[in-house]
Amino acid sequence: MKKYTGYFASHFFNAATFEWTERVASIIERETGIDLYVPQRNAEINDKKNNDDIINDIAISKADTAELKNANILIACLDGLTIDDGVAAEIMAHGIINEIEEEYGINKNFPRIIIGLITDMRYMGTGENKLYRNLMIIGKVKEHGHLVIGYPGDDSYIDEIVDIIKNFINRE
Repeated sequence: MKKYTGYFASHFFNAATFEWTERVASIIERETGIDLYVPQRNAEINDKKNNDDIINDIAISKADTAELKNANILIACLDGLTIDDGVAAEIMAHGIINEIEEEYGINKNFPRIIIGLITDMRYMGTGENKLYRNLMIIGKVKEHGHLVIGYPGDDSYIDEIVDIIKNFINRE
């Protein structure tokens, strides 16, 4: 059986989202068996406390892009005041890689999917209570996969992500 790989894109630069990202990523790994790249685990490009003198924009771009190209599954957290710039770039890159591969018949046996995740309660609001998300990014997620909507205090969205990944892996 083919081994599937994933990439977990999130805005992990503060304690709360760093811990949340690690918790959710660990559950996904345990429940699906996929090899999951989680950028915050890559100290060479993200340990600003101990490696700040060697971390630069090109190193970050090369390291994360290499992992993104090798990922069948992109899981992208769309929470925050706006969608994190890096997460938005990762979504667009993964989607366009997939489109180019399909258009030119490259990697025919390397399927890709994007799973976008929103857990901000304001997204469920209406009118002035509605949290806006960039429609091009949301569109790219839906075009290449699924948008999962969660709610604070209810972790059932993790089960939904796990189910989507298992269905993706077992679709053949």
